[in-house]
Amino acid sequence: MSSWFEQLAARPQRSIILLSLLLLLAGNWILPLTDRDEARFGEASREMIQRGDYVVPWFNGQWRFDKPVLIYWCQIASYRLLGVNDFAARLPSALFTTGTALLLVRWGRKLRDAKTGFLAGVMYVTALHVAIIGRVATADMAMVFFVTLAVWSGWELTRPEQPRRWRFWWTFYLALALGFLAKGPVTWLPLAGLILGRVLHKSSYRLPLAGTLGGFAVTIALVALWGVPALEQTGGKFWSVGMGEHVFNRSIGVIDSHGAAGLLGFVALLPLYFLTFFVSFFPWSTRVPGTLRGWWPERKRDEIGWYLLLQAAVVFVVFSLVRTKLPHYTMPAFPCIALWLARQISVAPNIAKWAGRRMAAMSVFILVLTLGVFSFARAHLLTENLWHQLKPHLRPDTKVGCFGYTEPSQVWRFRNVITNEVTLGGVNQAAGFLTNRPPFILIVPTRDLVKLPDTNGLLIQVHGLDLVKFRNRDLTAIVR
Repeated sequence: MSSWFEQLAARPQRSIILLSLLLLLAGNWILPLTDRDEARFGEASREMIQRGDYVVPWFNGQWRFDKPVLIYWCQIASYRLLGVNDFAARLPSALFTTGTALLLVRWGRKLRDAKTGFLAGVMYVTALHVAIIGRVATADMAMVFFVTLAVWSGWELTRPEQPRRWRFWWTFYLALALGFLAKGPVTWLPLAGLILGRVLHKSSYRLPLAGTLGGFAVTIALVALWGVPALEQTGGKFWSVGMGEHVFNRSIGVIDSHGAAGLLGFVALLPLYFLTFFVSFFPWSTRVPGTLRGWWPERKRDEIGWYLLLQAAVVFVVFSLVRTKLPHYTMPAFPCIALWLARQISVAPNIAKWAGRRMAAMSVFILVLTLGVFSFARAHLLTENLWHQLKPHLRPDTKVGCFGYTEPSQVWRFRNVITNEVTLGGVNQAAGFLTNRPPFILIVPTRDLVKLPDTNGLLIQVHGLDLVKFRNRDLTAIVR
């Protein structure tokens, strides 16, 4: 009698869609956008609607150059469908993550069988870091989806025996274009993997120069349909700031303390991602080392396995050399690793029992976290408590100033009602904000209230957890 895991694997596409959406959408309406990047993306998409400007993102009345435009378009579409709220802001990431898992199911089934594809999809969507990042309102999962699509179509278009090469040629270069619009040039790493594969295994890769240059020209042309208007509208700043600060400077310098300064710090962090992988890909990473040792002697006969690990290695090496480091940077490698591992172990004895236990345990863990812990945590969040205390005092024309506590989540919350920009700054700027005519709300850390020359008005004190810095703080709002 087949196990429940094998019964799910018999219908892999439907099973992975239902599993992925269940795990990634659970609780997304409970926890507000508290992460700095989540709030910035969510608010920027709302401001694009308000301004009627669908070319250049804005955040709190200023241009936002951090990422290209695709994820904002996706969030705008979600807002149109579901309204502007936390769940709608996160929905595109959940759908892109599900889409990536579905790509693995289809590719794995083509390479071997339905069980292999389902196992790859399950590994990917229940890996610890994917379960976390796969639901947040950022551009990462859109980028991972298009990287995975490019890796698959790149493999197919370089097969010497491929009869439908042009179909995969268009898919590959379209994926590179859309990936760039999601998160910039990192999505072009699959092309580097193809070129490296061609150099190392020339006879196994059909990659003519003319077709490659022509395809890349198509990618650039598609990106330019948005890029040229964006550059014109911002006077070139989308390139100088977006690419200069957020791409090149991250590569050669440490941004926001995400890394270690100096040559010694750079060398010390070189193996970082090879260590964090075992946590990020948990619980499936427990099987990788032994499997890799068993596969290594046979690697020359396994072209697709070699290709998958090559593409994963390109991601790990490139981001190991980048000075700014965050754990999620190597996530584009996870689909390749999941499919490679699934191919190696899908035929092992009792694999359905082994994988089923881990799938069930991670599913329970994710659901308890998102439906239980999230509900408990929400009542203790500083920004959320502040919002609920001040919401009755807000009008569309209210001016809000936050000094000494300037998390973007406040902008996301307050601009749900007010039509003004939220003023953010240091405590030394708070006194100047008091010169505004009412109605206004001034927010400062409670300990800094004594520094203000005038504290007349309704005083509202709030206590809660600053989730970004993960410590409790006290704020006081002056309402006039």
